[in-house]
Amino acid sequence: MDLARLNLEQKEAVLTRGLPLLVLAGPGTGKTLTVVYRIAALIEEGEDPERILAITFTNKAAQELRDRVLGLTGKRLSWIRTIHGACAQVLRGHIQKLGYDRAFHIASIDASNRTLQEAIRELGLPENGLDLPEIARKVARIKSQADPASALASEDKPLRDIFNCYQERMRSRGCIDFNDLIYLTLRLLREDSDTLGEVRALWRHLIVDEVQDCDPAQYELISHLGRERGIAVVGDDDQAIYSFRHATPEVLGMFVKDFDPKILVLTKTYRLPKRVVAAAGALIRNNQARFEKNLECAGNAAGDLITRSFGSEEEEGDFVGREILTLQAEGIAAEEIAILCRTHGQLSTAEGALKRLKIPFRKMGERSFFEKREVRDMMAYLTSLALPGNSPAFERVLKIEGMSARVLDLLEDIGEQNDLGLYRAARMAVSNHYVQGRPKETLESLFERFERLGPRIDELCLSDLMRAIAKEFGYLARLENFSRNRADFEKRVGHLKELARMADQFELKSGSALVNFINEMAIAAIQGGHSGEKPGIRLVTLHGAKGLEFRVVFLTGASQGTIPHLKGNLEEERRLLYVGITRAKERLYITHARYVQNDVRERSLFVDELEGATRH
Repeated sequence: MDLARLNLEQKEAVLTRGLPLLVLAGPGTGKTLTVVYRIAALIEEGEDPERILAITFTNKAAQELRDRVLGLTGKRLSWIRTIHGACAQVLRGHIQKLGYDRAFHIASIDASNRTLQEAIRELGLPENGLDLPEIARKVARIKSQADPASALASEDKPLRDIFNCYQERMRSRGCIDFNDLIYLTLRLLREDSDTLGEVRALWRHLIVDEVQDCDPAQYELISHLGRERGIAVVGDDDQAIYSFRHATPEVLGMFVKDFDPKILVLTKTYRLPKRVVAAAGALIRNNQARFEKNLECAGNAAGDLITRSFGSEEEEGDFVGREILTLQAEGIAAEEIAILCRTHGQLSTAEGALKRLKIPFRKMGERSFFEKREVRDMMAYLTSLALPGNSPAFERVLKIEGMSARVLDLLEDIGEQNDLGLYRAARMAVSNHYVQGRPKETLESLFERFERLGPRIDELCLSDLMRAIAKEFGYLARLENFSRNRADFEKRVGHLKELARMADQFELKSGSALVNFINEMAIAAIQGGHSGEKPGIRLVTLHGAKGLEFRVVFLTGASQGTIPHLKGNLEEERRLLYVGITRAKERLYITHARYVQNDVRERSLFVDELEGATRH
């Protein structure tokens, strides 16, 4: 480990011990490098890698951190996790204390919404008079609070009843939703001091990346885990842009108040050119509620910052498209060029412009990979093998194997009457002769296959285990049957190979725990996070661009009412533009159209706050 790679502030952040630490890190200042070196330094000092918990908030960030720690130290850290992944692992060991099954299923958003709708019907509430998406948002907001019980008590009675009925329906089905990962972990640690002590004892050091992305419940959880430990948090309140997920930059101030940490500021940016740094600094200094940070360039590159106004969106899109063709002719790869927009609707407009000029593109943040039938099938087999009590996974396996709806209903009834999950209900149905003929043969065959595969969990790597499952269950033959043609079959096999590759990568950097992989894939399916790359210009919203970087960025639609958005908080909207601006490593274009759908749009007031822009 070569500490000479670090500047003075980074080195101090890496080596500070014996007191809480807050590292304020602007864009391009080597935040991840500092976190990686801090972990490596702890290991070099003799710390057990399994006693270090490093928390991030996205799968992409966790993967990058694992990669870089492995490359620097040669060590796999199984506790470099998203906050939701870490909570899932804690709950697997302790959730039964809250009356849940340890084989719980992390439900998709669609499945959670269906259960919420069922709860509303069970209560006899008028569905036509209720806004289901708004109720789902309120349920999520309650779970994101530092004191969810008080937040729930402050709501009106119908919502309290819906919340409680929904939670009970989910629990009885062996399911939790994405927000429950935090909510139930926090509840567990608060209600059971023995569990809190046991969980805290797992780690001696806690490192939190992107702490400004915490909601109050997540901060409360971190606060519980970080007491009497070596705790270091890294973040940038200027990049706090997720209030719609209930995150707040106020957590940095809360951390200062609660932990009285040493505060270090990383100000030297190694990514951004001078014009971008000047513009970003001039913009963000207009925010009042922030920690003072003044970025400075480590290099001498001036960079380009160009603002342009156009009569219409079509003219704006045509300019962007033709400029992209020029940039590509100059040798800049498509993957190094991005179009950033405030809203998804604007992405569609940009998409139309690129299609007109036949420029390949890729929308980022798509979740489609995890929704592929074959991917969901393989994850169901893996989950049923590792967690037989996971009823939704086993139900999917039964459907894959051709079990009729009538028999599924019978098994569910047996489960409800005997308080059993679907797998154990199926066992009871076979042993008590509740099913006969082909259904009985299918179930007995399933049990035999799972019993043969069970010992192989510890013998095989994850990708080989997937291949063994496919062979044991004859899954490729099934895949061929429902594929439209040979090309479709090969494409679907490719998706399974990609899932196997992801398993290999996970195992290489985090260890071979199958349940941990199942947790991470369930979370990735909800959050997004598949890293498979396709060629083409990147199209991404400003919210989705955080953590990314490109040689050239086109920030389009910079109009009043869009950025800042009519419904947005002015300071957060300014932070959002700051994030967009600081994605550009060499050249930044900021454009707007005067006429959008027959409305006159003024240029964003934020553009006038920039310094060093070449205006046209």
